Amino acid sequence: MRLCGELHDLEDDMYHSREEVIEHIRDIRMIQKVIDTEILILIITAPNNRAFRDQLRKEGYLTYPWKWTYKDTFDVRYAFVCGYTTNRTLLAEMSKEAMEEGDLLIGDFEDTYENLVYKTIWLLRYAVERYTFDYVFKVDDDTFINSQLLFDFLYKYIKPNYNDLNVGYYGGMIRHGPREVQREGQWGIQKWEFEPDILPPYHVGGAYILNHVAAKKLIDLNARHVMVAFRIEDAYVGALADRLGLKPRDIPKTYSKQYDRFCGDKAGKIYHRVAPSFQVKMIKNWTTLGYYCKETKSLEQIIEAGEELLRKY
Repeated sequence: MRLCGELHDLEDDMYHSREEVIEHIRDIRMIQKVIDTEILILIITAPNNRAFRDQLRKEGYLTYPWKWTYKDTFDVRYAFVCGYTTNRTLLAEMSKEAMEEGDLLIGDFEDTYENLVYKTIWLLRYAVERYTFDYVFKVDDDTFINSQLLFDFLYKYIKPNYNDLNVGYYGGMIRHGPREVQREGQWGIQKWEFEPDILPPYHVGGAYILNHVAAKKLIDLNARHVMVAFRIEDAYVGALADRLGLKPRDIPKTYSKQYDRFCGDKAGKIYHRVAPSFQVKMIKNWTTLGYYCKETKSLEQIIEAGEELLRKY
C-alpha cells in the first residue's frame, strides 16, 4: 500500500509538472507577432544550467559591448531553449526564471540527451515561425562566440547572398568529406534509423548557423518525415541538409577540441566546450591583450575546467 501511495504521488507530481509546461507552451504559442531581426541566437541549455545562463546574461558574449567594423550596430535577439523536467521543484524554478528573465523557452519534450534532436527541431521551428532573420545561430551554452569577428565575417563576406540556399549552412565541419556511420556506443545510429553506411559532411553541434531560407526548408523537410529523426542531432541536420543539396560551409577559425595551437590566435571565432565563467576571461584577454590566453597551456586549462564543470550537471 505504501509503495502504491508513493507511485500515485509521483504520478501526480509528473502530471502537474506536465501541466505547468503545457501552460508555458500555450503562452509561447499565443505570440502571433512576427519579430524582424538580423541575428537570432538560440542557445541550447539544460534545466539545471541556471548558473550558465546567468553568467551569459551578465558578463558573457551576449551582453558584452562589442565594437564591429562592418557597421556600428547589429539587431540581435537571443533566447535559451530547453525541455521540461519531471523534477517538480526544478520545473517551478524554471517557470519562475522564464517569467522573470523573459528569455527562457521551455519546449514540449522532456529534456534528455535522447531528445536532443527534437530540441533542435523545436528550436528551428520556433525561429522560422516567430522571426524573420538574416541568420539563426544554434549554439550550446558551453560555446564561446566572438561576436565581433563572427558578425563582421557573416555580413562582410556572406550578406550579399544571405537568403540564398547555397550559402545557408555555416559552422565548423566535423570532417571535410563523408563519414562512416558509427553503429555502437553513445553516438551510435542504428541501421533502421539511417540505412546508408556513410554520413554526409555536417557541422559540429556546438554551434552552427542557418540563414532564413535554409532553416525554413530544413523544418519543412523534417515535417515530411523523409527519414527517422535519429538522436545525433548535428548529423541529422546535416543529413536533412544533404537531401536539400545544402552544403555545409566552413567558418574559418572555428574550433571544437582543437586547442593545442590556437591559444594566441586573435582570429578565433568560435570555441566549443568552454564554461561561461571562462568565456568571460577569454573576452577580457582578447579585448585587452589581443589574444585569448598567454600560452597554450592556459587555454587547455580553461577547456579542462569547463569540461569538469559540465560533468557536474
